[in-house]
Amino acid sequence: MTKTKLRDVISHRKGFISISDDSKYKLCRVQTKTLGVVLREEKDGIDIKTKQQQVCKAGDLVFAEMDARFGAYGIVPSELQGAIVSSHYFLYDVNNSKIENKFLEYCLKQPWFFSQVEAKGSTNYAGIRPTQVLEYEIPLPSIPQQRKIIQKIESINEKLSKIDLLKREQHLEIRTLLFSKYTDLIKDTDWLLMKDVAPIIRRPVVINETASYPELGIRCFGKGTFHKPALTGMEVATKKIFQIKKGDLVFSNVFAWEGGIAIATDEDNDRYGSHRFISCVADIKKVLTEFLCFHFLSPKGLEDINACSPGGAGRNKTLGLDKLMNIKVPVPSIESQKEFVSILKLTEKIKEQHTQTEKEINELMPALLDKAFKGEL
Repeated sequence: MTKTKLRDVISHRKGFISISDDSKYKLCRVQTKTLGVVLREEKDGIDIKTKQQQVCKAGDLVFAEMDARFGAYGIVPSELQGAIVSSHYFLYDVNNSKIENKFLEYCLKQPWFFSQVEAKGSTNYAGIRPTQVLEYEIPLPSIPQQRKIIQKIESINEKLSKIDLLKREQHLEIRTLLFSKYTDLIKDTDWLLMKDVAPIIRRPVVINETASYPELGIRCFGKGTFHKPALTGMEVATKKIFQIKKGDLVFSNVFAWEGGIAIATDEDNDRYGSHRFISCVADIKKVLTEFLCFHFLSPKGLEDINACSPGGAGRNKTLGLDKLMNIKVPVPSIESQKEFVSILKLTEKIKEQHTQTEKEINELMPALLDKAFKGEL
């Protein structure tokens, strides 16, 4: 497909207005990662310090001088007609007799376009120039062909949206099913202290300066663990670190109130955490780790964690060891817990399949879009 430089379909427009103290203005924000142009805020003119601003038109192409290298460019939507931007943004009129705005917008989102956007200048102040934008290249089929490509891409996106909606509905149904089953299990059951069913196990480490210590992290909102880079013994220095074993129920003592709770997986075995990571080991004759983790991520479990995490927010809301050990947890029969955990594991497999499908689709999308631009779909 024939390529053309952007200068053949757009033109740089300079035009500033004086901000009136008595008027109200919409201010634009251009998001990175080609996520488009959105409203930043509405502001009275008297509160706008820079009194010379540019006015956007719906359909304008806008580039952020400093953040274009991070994908901060896009088409101004209709709801931002008349919004203002500073001189650190470049505005371009689009010649719609040659190119459809939607086609241009899809071009902007392609890796081959992003690869052309190179900033110039020092690391901290690297930016693009208005003339650079005019030299970027895009394919330019006829208007009828552009419309066909738009239609094909939108058809793909519509199908992907339906898949995503179905996935979210299934996740909601799964969560509802699990919570209903959990609620039934904890009715009229015994509640025991954590220290009696899953005591804290500390595995202190004697630091070797020449050894390395791969760290473990815990995501909030029950989203599991992640791996941090390894620290050398020299970097650990005098800090206390503790070894974590697979199957540990691990609490981040500063973010447990926000769901910073997870079970250490096989891949997490023999990683390390600071004193802020609390490892509990369940007595499997009384309680299963998976059931316990589900409980602590339930509304009741998080309520108890919050009650034992005094303070303001973030690092000021700290879960203490004694407080954790004195939380009471439901302990239904092991048989009931095993049945619940089997359902839980089945639902996790379904989620993993959804994640894998999403990954495969994301990997396939660039190829599909490339074919659409080449007219091969």
